[in-house]
Amino acid sequence: MKILQVKFPRISIDIRKLIFLFQVVVYSKTYCPYSKKLKRMLGQYKINDLKIIELDKQKEMKAMQAVLKRMTGKSTVPQLFIGGEFIGGHDETRQIEDKGGLRKLLEKAHAL
Repeated sequence: MKILQVKFPRISIDIRKLIFLFQVVVYSKTYCPYSKKLKRMLGQYKINDLKIIELDKQKEMKAMQAVLKRMTGKSTVPQLFIGGEFIGGHDETRQIEDKGGLRKLLEKAHAL
């Protein structure tokens, strides 16, 4: 992470702050079908501490994506964090949901 902290220090700090300030954080793009599916999936729950960041609406989108890629190893959206932990994208979250685990993660994070 040192390289990105030097190259994008403020962005790295801002992303980390949001992930720890909110119990549920989604990095998304408004036009991405997988982002839309993930947001619909989360919409089934009454999440009380949710922050959605639409990367395509951010002027520093490329830098934010670079920081997220460095943090998660993934360059795609959506990216879901619950309780400060990276959960994954749509497909990973769908697998967790199908096994009944998403509600448990949200409850553990006190997001419901």
